[in-house]
Amino acid sequence: MIGLVPAWSGQIFLNESVDIAGMRPYQIVTSNYPINYVPQVANVFPTLSIRENLKLGSLPRQKTATREEIQKDLENIYQIFPRLKERLNQKAALLSGGERQMLALARALMAAPDIILLDEPTAALAPVLADEIFAKIRELQELGLSILLVEQRATRALKISDYGYVFVSGEIGYEGPAKELIGNKKVGELYLGKKSD
Repeated sequence: MIGLVPAWSGQIFLNESVDIAGMRPYQIVTSNYPINYVPQVANVFPTLSIRENLKLGSLPRQKTATREEIQKDLENIYQIFPRLKERLNQKAALLSGGERQMLALARALMAAPDIILLDEPTAALAPVLADEIFAKIRELQELGLSILLVEQRATRALKISDYGYVFVSGEIGYEGPAKELIGNKKVGELYLGKKSD
């Protein structure tokens, strides 16, 4: 969907009118309907500071946004991720796993996307850090950001989601409102680790 792998067939529509299936990643990120992507690993520039990582995130907007607008967005990000503001000059390599995920998410937000794709943002994190990441994702949803989340902690992800898809052997096996998927006994037994009564 972000253009890293060319679509084999079909169409991908944003806002029901823009087909992005044949677009390159840089075209998507800088389009009128930008999408940004946070990969599971290698999602920050470890030798750069937090400040430099965030500045790189705003590059797609350099021609369309004023410095004041970008600075305002940066201040909003500091409100969402106060821990990052405390360590602006620290190298990203020195951050914990949870802090790196927060930086990766914050950097993606600097491009002012309409949609963010998150690839397993809680992978390899301790449960307490995973809870913190889920809380931040929920906070971003409440601010009006659309999020497409791929996550192995399926039950936890569905609890903060509006709609869900369960993939079975690479195809959609189940889909529907997240609450219905959580309540579906078969989905619960096979994919969410729930035992039936």
